Amino acid sequence: MEGKEKEITYESAKERLEAITSELEAGNVHIDLLAKRLKEAQELLRFCKDQLTKAEEEVTKLLEEQ
Repeated sequence: MEGKEKEITYESAKERLEAITSELEAGNVHIDLLAKRLKEAQELLRFCKDQLTKAEEEVTKLLEEQ
């Protein structure tokens, strides 16, 4: 994720996380890239968690307004 200027969506972050997970599970990550992939996954997880929290807050607010 670092250095990427274009806006990321929850769906694209989730797909990238799945790709990283598959790479790691298959043992397809060269040791030199392992830390980079793990850092990227951590950033993506944080982003997804933030998006889910925001969505939950918005839904709660909308339900309270009814």
